[in-house]
Amino acid sequence: MAKRVLLAGLLGGLILFVWEFVAHEALPLGEAGLKALPNEPAARAALKQAAPDTGLYIFPAPDLTPGMTRAQQQQAMQVMLDKIRTGPVGILAIHPDGVPTPFAQQLATQFATDVVAMLLAAALLARAAASRGFGGRLLLVTLLGLLPSLRAGIPYWNWYGFPATYVAAQATVDVVGFFLGGLVLAWLVRPGDR
Repeated sequence: MAKRVLLAGLLGGLILFVWEFVAHEALPLGEAGLKALPNEPAARAALKQAAPDTGLYIFPAPDLTPGMTRAQQQQAMQVMLDKIRTGPVGILAIHPDGVPTPFAQQLATQFATDVVAMLLAAALLARAAASRGFGGRLLLVTLLGLLPSLRAGIPYWNWYGFPATYVAAQATVDVVGFFLGGLVLAWLVRPGDR
Protein backbone atom coordinates (compact mmCIF):
# COMPACT_ATOMS: atom_id res chain seq x y z
CA MET A 1 0.00 0.00 0.00
CA ALA A 2 2.82 2.46 0.83
CA LYS A 3 4.29 2.12 -2.67
CA ARG A 4 0.91 2.95 -4.22
CA VAL A 5 0.55 5.99 -1.96
CA LEU A 6 4.03 7.22 -2.93
CA LEU A 7 3.35 6.63 -6.61
CA ALA A 8 0.00 8.41 -6.37
CA GLY A 9 1.65 11.33 -4.58
CA LEU A 10 4.39 11.63 -7.15
CA LEU A 11 2.05 11.36 -10.12
CA GLY A 12 -0.49 13.65 -8.50
CA GLY A 13 2.25 16.21 -7.83
CA LEU A 14 3.44 15.99 -11.41
CA ILE A 15 -0.11 16.44 -12.73
CA LEU A 16 -0.66 19.38 -10.40
CA PHE A 17 2.62 20.96 -11.52
CA VAL A 18 1.72 20.54 -15.20
CA TRP A 19 -1.78 21.93 -14.59
CA GLU A 20 -0.27 24.99 -12.89
CA PHE A 21 1.95 25.50 -15.92
CA VAL A 22 -1.05 25.32 -18.26
CA ALA A 23 -3.09 27.62 -16.02
CA HIS A 24 -0.33 30.24 -16.01
CA GLU A 25 0.98 29.94 -19.55
CA ALA A 26 -1.95 28.85 -21.75
CA LEU A 27 -4.96 30.21 -19.86
CA PRO A 28 -5.60 33.69 -18.45
CA LEU A 29 -5.74 32.32 -14.90
CA GLY A 30 -2.14 33.25 -14.05
CA GLU A 31 -2.69 36.94 -14.68
CA ALA A 32 -6.29 37.19 -13.47
CA GLY A 33 -6.71 40.23 -11.25
CA LEU A 34 -3.16 41.52 -11.77
CA LYS A 35 -2.40 44.99 -13.08
CA ALA A 36 0.82 46.69 -14.03
CA LEU A 37 1.81 49.71 -11.96
CA PRO A 38 1.06 52.89 -13.87
CA ASN A 39 4.26 54.85 -14.45
CA GLU A 40 6.26 51.90 -13.16
CA PRO A 41 9.72 53.55 -13.33
CA ALA A 42 8.62 56.37 -11.01
CA ALA A 43 6.71 53.98 -8.73
CA ARG A 44 9.74 51.66 -8.45
CA ALA A 45 12.03 54.58 -7.62
CA ALA A 46 9.61 55.83 -4.97
CA LEU A 47 9.23 52.35 -3.45
CA LYS A 48 12.99 51.80 -3.35
CA GLN A 49 13.38 55.08 -1.48
CA ALA A 50 10.37 54.58 0.83
CA ALA A 51 11.19 50.94 1.67
CA PRO A 52 14.99 50.51 1.53
CA ASP A 53 14.93 47.18 3.37
CA THR A 54 13.55 43.85 2.18
CA GLY A 55 10.30 43.13 3.95
CA LEU A 56 6.53 42.78 3.93
CA TYR A 57 5.00 46.23 4.35
CA ILE A 58 1.41 47.06 5.20
CA PHE A 59 -0.17 50.46 4.90
CA PRO A 60 -1.63 52.33 6.49
CA ALA A 61 -0.15 51.10 9.75
CA PRO A 62 -0.93 52.43 13.21
CA ASP A 63 1.67 54.89 14.50
CA LEU A 64 2.34 53.01 17.73
CA THR A 65 5.39 53.77 19.85
CA PRO A 66 6.60 52.18 23.07
CA GLY A 67 5.22 53.77 26.21
CA MET A 68 1.94 54.96 24.69
CA THR A 69 -1.05 54.96 26.98
CA ARG A 70 -4.08 52.85 26.17
CA ALA A 71 -5.92 56.00 25.06
CA GLN A 72 -3.03 57.01 22.76
CA GLN A 73 -2.97 53.52 21.26
CA GLN A 74 -6.71 53.67 20.63
CA GLN A 75 -6.33 57.10 19.03
CA ALA A 76 -3.52 55.80 16.76
CA MET A 77 -5.74 52.86 15.77
CA GLN A 78 -8.60 55.25 14.98
CA VAL A 79 -6.32 57.37 12.77
CA MET A 80 -5.29 54.20 10.94
CA LEU A 81 -8.94 53.16 10.49
CA ASP A 82 -9.74 56.58 9.06
CA LYS A 83 -6.87 56.20 6.58
CA ILE A 84 -8.16 52.73 5.63
CA ARG A 85 -11.53 54.22 4.74
CA THR A 86 -9.98 56.83 2.42
CA GLY A 87 -7.11 54.76 0.98
CA PRO A 88 -4.81 53.79 -0.43
CA VAL A 89 -4.48 50.51 1.48
CA GLY A 90 -2.11 47.70 0.68
CA ILE A 91 0.45 45.09 1.52
CA LEU A 92 3.74 44.96 -0.33
CA ALA A 93 6.51 42.40 -0.37
CA ILE A 94 9.49 44.59 -1.25
CA HIS A 95 12.94 43.51 -2.41
CA PRO A 96 14.63 46.81 -3.24
CA ASP A 97 17.76 45.10 -4.57
CA GLY A 98 15.93 42.40 -6.57
CA VAL A 99 15.39 38.69 -5.89
CA PRO A 100 18.53 36.62 -6.49
CA THR A 101 16.73 33.23 -6.54
CA PRO A 102 17.10 31.62 -10.00
CA PHE A 103 13.89 30.78 -11.86
CA ALA A 104 14.90 27.10 -12.08
CA GLN A 105 15.18 26.97 -8.28
CA GLN A 106 11.73 28.53 -7.94
CA LEU A 107 10.32 25.91 -10.34
CA ALA A 108 12.01 23.11 -8.37
CA THR A 109 10.58 24.46 -5.10
CA GLN A 110 7.11 24.66 -6.64
CA PHE A 111 7.35 21.11 -8.00
CA ALA A 112 8.55 19.73 -4.65
CA THR A 113 5.74 21.56 -2.87
CA ASP A 114 3.17 20.13 -5.26
CA VAL A 115 4.50 16.59 -4.78
CA VAL A 116 4.45 16.94 -0.99
CA ALA A 117 0.87 18.28 -1.11
CA MET A 118 -0.25 15.32 -3.20
CA LEU A 119 1.68 12.85 -1.02
CA LEU A 120 -0.23 14.19 1.97
CA ALA A 121 -3.51 13.93 0.11
CA ALA A 122 -2.71 10.36 -0.95
CA ALA A 123 -1.69 9.42 2.58
CA LEU A 124 -4.90 10.91 3.93
CA LEU A 125 -6.96 9.07 1.35
CA ALA A 126 -5.27 5.78 2.23
CA ARG A 127 -5.62 6.50 5.94
CA ALA A 128 -9.26 7.58 5.87
CA ALA A 129 -10.64 4.05 5.70
CA ALA A 130 -8.39 2.95 8.57
CA SER A 131 -8.87 5.98 10.82
CA ARG A 132 -11.13 4.28 13.35
CA GLY A 133 -9.22 5.34 16.44
CA PHE A 134 -9.03 8.78 18.01
CA GLY A 135 -5.35 9.20 17.11
CA GLY A 136 -5.91 8.31 13.48
CA ARG A 137 -8.75 10.79 13.12
CA LEU A 138 -6.75 13.49 14.89
CA LEU A 139 -3.78 12.91 12.62
CA LEU A 140 -6.01 13.10 9.55
CA VAL A 141 -7.40 16.49 10.51
CA THR A 142 -4.05 17.85 11.71
CA LEU A 143 -2.37 17.01 8.43
CA LEU A 144 -5.01 19.07 6.63
CA GLY A 145 -3.49 22.07 8.39
CA LEU A 146 -0.41 21.73 6.23
CA LEU A 147 -2.35 22.09 2.97
CA PRO A 148 -2.85 25.88 3.12
CA SER A 149 0.87 26.38 3.64
CA LEU A 150 1.83 23.97 0.89
CA ARG A 151 -0.69 25.42 -1.54
CA ALA A 152 -0.46 29.12 -0.56
CA GLY A 153 2.19 30.07 1.99
CA ILE A 154 5.23 28.42 0.42
CA PRO A 155 4.28 29.50 -3.11
CA TYR A 156 3.82 33.10 -1.83
CA TRP A 157 7.32 32.91 -0.34
CA ASN A 158 8.72 31.21 -3.42
CA TRP A 159 7.12 33.39 -6.09
CA TYR A 160 6.33 36.69 -4.39
CA GLY A 161 9.06 37.00 -1.79
CA PHE A 162 6.84 36.84 1.27
CA PRO A 163 9.08 36.65 4.35
CA ALA A 164 9.86 33.12 5.56
CA THR A 165 8.90 34.24 9.06
CA TYR A 166 5.41 35.18 7.88
CA VAL A 167 4.98 31.85 6.08
CA ALA A 168 6.23 29.89 9.09
CA ALA A 169 3.91 31.80 11.40
CA GLN A 170 0.92 31.13 9.15
CA ALA A 171 1.87 27.45 8.95
CA THR A 172 2.00 27.29 12.72
CA VAL A 173 -1.39 28.97 12.98
CA ASP A 174 -2.88 26.54 10.47
CA VAL A 175 -1.40 23.35 11.94
CA VAL A 176 -2.15 24.23 15.55
CA GLY A 177 -5.66 25.37 14.59
CA PHE A 178 -6.33 22.14 12.71
CA PHE A 179 -4.89 20.15 15.63
CA LEU A 180 -7.11 21.90 18.13
CA GLY A 181 -10.16 21.64 15.91
CA GLY A 182 -9.13 18.05 15.25
CA LEU A 183 -9.35 17.27 18.97
CA VAL A 184 -13.05 18.10 18.84
CA LEU A 185 -13.68 16.44 15.49
CA ALA A 186 -11.79 13.30 16.51
CA TRP A 187 -13.83 13.13 19.71
CA LEU A 188 -17.22 13.65 18.08
CA VAL A 189 -16.95 12.23 14.56
CA ARG A 190 -16.73 8.48 14.01
CA PRO A 191 -16.15 6.55 10.79
CA GLY A 192 -19.42 6.04 9.01
CA ASP A 193 -21.01 9.26 10.33
CA ARG A 194 -22.91 11.00 7.54
